[in-house]
Order: sequence, then C-alpha cells, then structure tokens
Amino acid sequence: MDKSELERYRQEMMKLYGRSTSRAEENVPEEDTPPEPDDTAYAPHSDYDADQSGEEDYNSRYPDPDLSGLITDDPGIDNEPPEYASEESLGSSKGYILVNVRAGDESTAIEGAAVMVTATVAGKRMLIASGLTDQSGTTELFEVPVPAPGLSLSPSPEERPYNLFDVSVTAKGYFNARSVDVPVFPGITSVQNFSMIPVPAFMADSDETLTYFNQEPELSAPGKEGN
Repeated sequence: MDKSELERYRQEMMKLYGRSTSRAEENVPEEDTPPEPDDTAYAPHSDYDADQSGEEDYNSRYPDPDLSGLITDDPGIDNEPPEYASEESLGSSKGYILVNVRAGDESTAIEGAAVMVTATVAGKRMLIASGLTDQSGTTELFEVPVPAPGLSLSPSPEERPYNLFDVSVTAKGYFNARSVDVPVFPGITSVQNFSMIPVPAFMADSDETLTYFNQEPELSAPGKEGN
C-alpha cells in the first residue's frame, strides 16, 4: 500500500469514527443537573431560636395560673391561727360524774366497759374524760369543768349554773349506750347508771347506740315553790 492509499484510509477511518462518535453523543440523554442552592430560600434558625419559639408557643397555650389571691404575706390578710375553745371556757370550778355499768337485769357488773364523757364547746365535740369500769362495773370519779358556784346562788342567773355532758358506754357483746345532756353542778357528783342490753346470739356485734335523754333541771327563784 503506497502513501496515497494509506492517507486515504486514514481519512476514511477518521470520518467513520467521527460519525460514530457524533451519533453516540446524539443518542445519550442529557443528565439532569441539580439546581444551584438558593441561600435565600431556606434560612434555618439556630437551636436557641427553635427552643425559644417552642417555649413561647407552649406558654401562650398553657399560661401560668394566677396565684395572686393566694399570697399570704399580704398585710391585709389575717395569718393568725384561729383560737379554739378549751375546757377553761366551760368554767373554772369542778363537778363530778360517776358511772355504774350493769347487765340488762342489773344483777351482773360489766368489767372493762369503755366510758367517755364529752361536751359540746363552740359547736365542736370535746372529750373531757374517759376510763374503764372495774370489777364492780364502776368507773373512777370523773372530774369535769363547771361554772362558778356563785351562779347557782343568784335568783335569776344570766348564765346556766351547771354544764351538760354526754356519757357514752361501749362493752363487747352489748349494744352501745349513751346518756345525753347530763347536768353537773359545781361540787356535786352526778351518778349515771347504765343497764346494758346484750346483742342477741344470732346477730353479729352491732354498732347501734341506745340513747337516753336527760331533762334539764328547772331552777326556781328564792321564795317560789319549785316544780
């Protein structure tokens, strides 16, 4: 092959490869190129800004309660504790209560019966004395507060010269019993006799209480006959 034929062959090959390359380039689809990021399209907040935004939204939805009405250091509010009545408010003198507890037929003493003496002071029930009966069914002598003796000597006392007490008795196997408005004068012993009613054998222990009401004494002025 001479030089002219060789040159012609080279040119034909170049044309051939040139066309093949251009056709391959025409058949290859253009790759999608991602768009350039826009710095103004998204501007993220810092962690602090995000926390602040969430906290403000939570506070707006759930505000703190108003506790201004519960402030205790306000000088206009009385912070002193209330004063409660005491036994001294019942009087400075002493009276006495003695309790005898027997079975229903009054022939058998009930030992170990629990006895409580209470009084109503300023609308509240107050325990004044308590104890258990001995082998003879008798309690110790309960000392209770009563008004001064001078009130009972007045022809028409403005205050009641005695105090009223409630006496309650509980004993196993018997219905509870209570004597209401037991009057006690200064220096005088009020004797309370209880005849306990046994709970029937077919019944379980009962919390039912049998209540006995006492009539207050009628005081008459000197020179007048008592009723």
